[in-house]
Amino acid sequence: MTDPGRYDYCGLFLRGASHEAAIELTARAIGVTPDGCLLRVGTIEIEIRRNDNCAPDGADFPTWPIKMDIERGNATSGQVVETVSKILTHAWQAGHDAVAACDYEDELPDHGGYPRYRD
Repeated sequence: MTDPGRYDYCGLFLRGASHEAAIELTARAIGVTPDGCLLRVGTIEIEIRRNDNCAPDGADFPTWPIKMDIERGNATSGQVVETVSKILTHAWQAGHDAVAACDYEDELPDHGGYPRYRD
């Protein structure tokens, strides 16, 4: 059995979409109706906000304009991985840059996206 804390949190960084577009994209990816910047799928909560650490050049993903805080709630690890995977793949298919920073990147498509943006 894995450490239960491993799936509790994920920070997902997005570049190439406005805050409003990021909310819509995420809602479509997980199949919910958006109601503000906090989306819920089961007990998983996804807060989509402008990144306080955003840098003008945005070269490194932690400085990209949109940050999603994804918290597990009581969801299973499989549900968490599936939800984050859907958000990543929808973002990439829409032509946006996306990277997930979490303890389970190895279980996500393209290892959470990090290899796509390494120099």
